[in-house]
Amino acid sequence: MGPETVERFGRPMRLFPVAVSAGAMAGAWARQEGAPAGATVVVEREVSALGRLGRAWERPPATTLSLAMVLRPPLAPDQGDVAWLVAGLGLLGGLEAAVPGHELATWWPDEVIDAPSGEVVAATKVEVQLGAGEVKAAVAVLRVDLARLGAEEAPGRDAVLEAVVGAVDEAAATLADGAEEAAAAYERRCSLVGRRVKLRLMPKGETRGTVRSFDRSGRLELASASGMIERISVDMLRELQAV
Repeated sequence: MGPETVERFGRPMRLFPVAVSAGAMAGAWARQEGAPAGATVVVEREVSALGRLGRAWERPPATTLSLAMVLRPPLAPDQGDVAWLVAGLGLLGGLEAAVPGHELATWWPDEVIDAPSGEVVAATKVEVQLGAGEVKAAVAVLRVDLARLGAEEAPGRDAVLEAVVGAVDEAAATLADGAEEAAAAYERRCSLVGRRVKLRLMPKGETRGTVRSFDRSGRLELASASGMIERISVDMLRELQAV
């Protein structure tokens, strides 16, 4: 017998007290059962709470909101990185709605930070499932440090969950008119725009420049001192540092 699916916040949702990860559960739901856009998995304690490049989420499960959403974005295969922008933008918007009073910003490609301190308050990870000439699905894993935001007690946790899933839905809906709007909206809220950075790349090497914008494929546009533009995709990035 499969896991129970309930209806919450206008979407199908599966709740697990313990699971390997929210992303694993949502990914299987999307691949094996055709979970619709907006379908959400919430896990109270993840056994393997890993983010981008396998980095561990080190906040305690008791004060972490861990969820994963299935997105069905109308994107071409080379636009998979746009799903990262949508997830980050939605996560930011949801937190601002549910927990006002914090000055938050995105930090490409996978974090939401407290802008004054630079401290990470939430993180994303997106796994793209490709179909024939399209992005078939994208599973957005979202983790929130409720303690850092002062929202660890009920009803704070539920309020954050409702706000985040709604905001991700809204961000994903902008893709109906093309990826440019989502990229521009993310650019407006990204604390890296206009800053000089050093990027360590995969599998090796590094580059430096000033973050200029994000293109319609979701790639970061880096301007060198000579004016040359380099476009960096998420899978090219090992590490980013502001300099």
